[in-house]
Amino acid sequence: MTKKKLYRGMLTLLAAGAVCTAAAAPQQGNEPMNLTADNLTYDTRTGLITAETNVRMEQGAGWIEGARATYNTKTEEGTIEGGVRAVRDDMNLSCERLIGIGQEHWQAFGSIHMVKAGRTFTGAQVDYYPAQNDYILAGSGGTITSADGMLSADRLEGWMKDNHFVGTGNARVVSPPRDIEGGGDRMEYFGGVERPYVVLDGNAWVFQGNNMARSNHMTVYLADDGSAVTK
Repeated sequence: MTKKKLYRGMLTLLAAGAVCTAAAAPQQGNEPMNLTADNLTYDTRTGLITAETNVRMEQGAGWIEGARATYNTKTEEGTIEGGVRAVRDDMNLSCERLIGIGQEHWQAFGSIHMVKAGRTFTGAQVDYYPAQNDYILAGSGGTITSADGMLSADRLEGWMKDNHFVGTGNARVVSPPRDIEGGGDRMEYFGGVERPYVVLDGNAWVFQGNNMARSNHMTVYLADDGSAVTK
């Protein structure tokens, strides 16, 4: 009974590996599960389960590992920390600490590096809300990169399913394939539309080739010939 409860808790943490990426993979509850750890304790009074040293949980092709994990069967809150790595489907996550708060709010801390669906997120901290259209919030800043370029800001939030991101403070967008670089106090990127564009506000600037444009407010589209079109 104890191990089954811990398995469920660790599965919650594994699902949290979809932090700051596109849609999280569904839990595959019918697949066999396996947990290994050097030490395992369960406090029936508090509902706290603790696994320590060489912690690894596997289910199907997915797995998560770290130095220490806890799960509270009463609050459904779980944590895994210490060189955390998680893999499921096309998702690959590494960080120092991963927290599951119920089923709909997860947090990752420390040297976050997440790869999924052709995008990479890096930052110090991120919150993920899967039920809110895969909403992510990096309150202390972060960077999202893809084959098309990079978005970064002091505060970065976005809706992964919509490919829609908002950056505040030292906002910057770089697209080497389009030879475009721009920035401002705030940016809003709309990548899930037929003709992607970015809106720059506050000390806005765009540089392409030998051309520079500056304004307090700019909307930048990509023309069919690859040039930047502003208005």
